Amino acid sequence: MADNFDFAALAKSWQQQPTATEPPPDASDLLVAKQRQTEQKWLLYAEWLGAIVMFIAACWLAFSIPDWLGYLSAWFLISGALSSAYVAWTVHKPILQYDNWSSSGLVQFRIRACKLTLRYYLYTQLSCGALVVFSGLLWLMHWLNMAQVSASLLVVYSLMVAPLCLFAIYRLQQKKQQKAEELIQLTRLADDFQSDQAV
Repeated sequence: MADNFDFAALAKSWQQQPTATEPPPDASDLLVAKQRQTEQKWLLYAEWLGAIVMFIAACWLAFSIPDWLGYLSAWFLISGALSSAYVAWTVHKPILQYDNWSSSGLVQFRIRACKLTLRYYLYTQLSCGALVVFSGLLWLMHWLNMAQVSASLLVVYSLMVAPLCLFAIYRLQQKKQQKAEELIQLTRLADDFQSDQAV
């Protein structure tokens, strides 16, 4: 057998071969992505509804406790309502508007959803932390006699809001760790897609 094989000609011929296009995703992949978009839409609506409830509660506080503490509580709730509505829109909008349904596009969709979910968890933890701090400030003002804090306000924030917020912070931290591990795996998968396309 001859050893004078022309590798240069073979390489040139190989490079001129038409490359296979990226296979389209199957129906199950598209179904999962569409379900995720539907879930994000309902989450967006639910968070906007929560923001409206917070705004209504702020108006109730402002009219039922017409002093500086009532106005401060109302301002705090209005700020929370506006920030919740804005964060919900900025987090969910990129997922709702995503439309690249190729195989690598689906991987990028999952990466984007994972990153935005991590950001959403962080924002929610910060909001819960702010509510816990506000609950502590109410007790501090009550103990130092800085203001006449109503017993109902203390009970609501001490027995309901603060414990729920602390539990939410703990659970969200666990979810953040899970999402971070998922993001690492998805990033590796996306790198594999890019390396296959480069070849």
